[in-house]
Amino acid sequence: MIGWLKVKESSAVAEARRRARRTANALGFNSTKVEHAAIVATEVAQNILRHGGGGQILIEVFGAPSLERMHVVGQDEGPGITRIDRMLRDGETTKNSPGTGLGAMKRLSDRLDIFSRPGRTVVVAEFCRQTVRLGDPVDHAGFKLAYPGERRCGDIVAARSSHDRCIYFLADGLGHGSKAAVAAALARKAFYESEGDDPADLLLQIGDALSGTRGAVGAIVAIERSKGTLSHAGIGNVSTLVVQGKDVRRLAVRDGLLGGRTTTPHQGMIDIEPSAVVIMHSDGLNTLRSLETETSLLQRSAPVVAADLLANNLRGRDDASIIVTRASQARTL
Repeated sequence: MIGWLKVKESSAVAEARRRARRTANALGFNSTKVEHAAIVATEVAQNILRHGGGGQILIEVFGAPSLERMHVVGQDEGPGITRIDRMLRDGETTKNSPGTGLGAMKRLSDRLDIFSRPGRTVVVAEFCRQTVRLGDPVDHAGFKLAYPGERRCGDIVAARSSHDRCIYFLADGLGHGSKAAVAAALARKAFYESEGDDPADLLLQIGDALSGTRGAVGAIVAIERSKGTLSHAGIGNVSTLVVQGKDVRRLAVRDGLLGGRTTTPHQGMIDIEPSAVVIMHSDGLNTLRSLETETSLLQRSAPVVAADLLANNLRGRDDASIIVTRASQARTL
């Protein structure tokens, strides 16, 4: 999908269901899982109307080929959910409704997580293309939004994963619209066709593939979770932050353009703790500040963190994208 679906009236519920069913079918889910995704999207939309006073839904896919995950995101600015644990029990409700929504969503999805406070609620249901292995540490999500009014997005988010070692790529095609989208699509293709796993070398290969296009800025992060290391390379204004407790580290990049004059990317390696949260985003989002105060949000799963930051930090003047990945999997509901 290329943007949020506004949920202001009941007609949006049917559209959310259609989008979920279409996306699940495209991923090759079996008929049962397709219907589970459609039911969950319906519940998310109905809850936004009933409890949040309106809001928005995003349905997005992220992950390495054959390991993709579909995320159904609901966001609103309503009063919030004061006792999430109680609301997960069938029969519990704060409105005149059956009270089966959150409980059903948890049962039907592969993972459900919620962040809620007054004026700020995000619900994310995750559906995996493959069954997640017990103890799999990978907890990640990537979302993108097209410039308002555009049908194609000039940002891309991508991952190459071998469970313990994951490589993430975020690129922003110069400008927005169809030409930016062409550059972004070529960058994504080059990322998956590139050889090796050194972030700087991968960016150089992608830059070669973008010769003749309007170009893009981009960053690559490689995480080895068992070793607790992160290597990084970036060209242009893609921001990468590593949050570890109260410490927020912004990784350096080098000015330049993938597809332009060859520029050696800025690169580096750091150690990361099991609690580390890594955030990559394009300049379609405002500069993220005061993350050290967002303790409760940063304890949630990567899809919830990504969705909340995306919803609350949009500039609204460009394509926007974000990747969030955790060094170890968060506890969820």
